[in-house]
Amino acid sequence: MANLPSFTRTFHRDTYPAISPMRPEQSAAGKVVIVTGAAGRIGKATCIAFARAGAQHVAMLDLDGDNLQKAKAEIEQDPQCESSNLHLFPVDITNQAAVKETFSSIESTLGKVNVLVNNAGYQPSPKLYRDAEIDEWWKGFEINVKGSFIVTQEFVRRAAPALSDNAEPVLINISSVLAHWGIRQGYVNKQSAYSGAKMAMTRAMEILQEEEPWVRVVNVHPGLVVSPMSAKSGTLEYSIDNVNLPAHFAVWLASDEAQFTKGRFLWSNWDVSELQQRKEEILEHDLLRLKVDGL
Repeated sequence: MANLPSFTRTFHRDTYPAISPMRPEQSAAGKVVIVTGAAGRIGKATCIAFARAGAQHVAMLDLDGDNLQKAKAEIEQDPQCESSNLHLFPVDITNQAAVKETFSSIESTLGKVNVLVNNAGYQPSPKLYRDAEIDEWWKGFEINVKGSFIVTQEFVRRAAPALSDNAEPVLINISSVLAHWGIRQGYVNKQSAYSGAKMAMTRAMEILQEEEPWVRVVNVHPGLVVSPMSAKSGTLEYSIDNVNLPAHFAVWLASDEAQFTKGRFLWSNWDVSELQQRKEEILEHDLLRLKVDGL
């Protein structure tokens, strides 16, 4: 996938010091973090990143209980993750009752959730619109939209701050470049289900930010990372980004340095130092949102 656009001059393919979870400025000490899709590559790396940043508790949610156990065992072997407690919650995020029960369990045993990383997703089989099978096509919306909506709604309902609580809850929605780019470049062909679902949830997150200004909501393209989803989508040859890039970027997004990113769409490839240098420009001109060209 050549000629990718970039908002910053520097376009990263791997993690770098400014987003290291070991930076004191990015400490997650005392925080309770939920990561959905935690058994997948990006999800597991994100759990590791927040654990390294010192999160008090990391709640790992995934439909696949066996791989969730394997992911936890792998993370516990990392000596830099010793200060965090990992908790497994096998759950189908499209089941509203099950998600509600999971959040109740997390809140009663771990405490109030500070950060939600909406990472769970599904890549429908790439098909031309006219050839797509409705059940497979719609499954992309069931998981990427309905499932993410259910988790997000439960988080927002429970995360509303008390008057004495100055902490800003953070909601990181893992979106995709295909939510806003790729038509003219030809990359969205056969991706109407995935692209459409990701765009729908991305826009829903922008609206949520307007409705609930007390929470920080950020949409993120995680980069092009090797995964079963990239293999299924046919983009494996382009997937050259290190999995730690989106994981560490998520930790930065939850830090005080990234407060100005509220309501924006960012790529994990973009340099955070350059983003901070353009902070006033981003806010003044309301940049990095979904828009129609020419308006």
